[in-house]
Amino acid sequence: MHKSLSIPDMDRRVHRSKQALKASLLEWMSRKPFESITITDIVKLADVNRSTFYKHYVYREDLLNEILKDVMADLIFAYRAPYQHYRDFGIMDLNASAIKIFDHVLGHGTFYALLVNTNMLSGFRDTLYETLKTLYLEDVTDMSPDPRVNKELLACYQANAVLGLITGWVQSNFKYSASYMAEQLLEFTRMNRSNEVYRSNLNPSLDEMERGTASHDN
Repeated sequence: MHKSLSIPDMDRRVHRSKQALKASLLEWMSRKPFESITITDIVKLADVNRSTFYKHYVYREDLLNEILKDVMADLIFAYRAPYQHYRDFGIMDLNASAIKIFDHVLGHGTFYALLVNTNMLSGFRDTLYETLKTLYLEDVTDMSPDPRVNKELLACYQANAVLGLITGWVQSNFKYSASYMAEQLLEFTRMNRSNEVYRSNLNPSLDEMERGTASHDN
């Protein structure tokens, strides 16, 4: 009698199957147009059965959309890494080792190579840009804003700068390490904005703690 799989075992098996399908689709997209890729192509390269594909997806577009969601979620997590657990932080206090966006890009290297070197994911580049801009606008508050600087335009500049670095890095076939790219991004940021101090908007509980401390002192 076969031993039944535990829930964690089942979860791992599902994860492995879905990762294989995603890797297969991205590999095929580097070879031929998306419209020409069949489900048979995908499952053969992934070394899974068609039934496995249909357990999780109906169309190949469903698989691609899940890849896009995965990348976006990981991008947001990586972008927020330097300030995720801080209340106030200054540009000069940031550490390059906390910058994870290039680790994210490297971890999704095949995807970003398609994004940069082909037209297949051109629409997603706009989504990345808008996401990076929104994160800058909504996640942090400048504690000493320069009245001469338009924050929305600065967010556009910041988003394009990050995308430009990613694009150049991918086009160079990842010539530099992710840690070196993080160091360079931090140095570029410090060149013109070394005195800026930000307040993170990701930890509202800290506001409550500060108010509680203030009322206690009074």
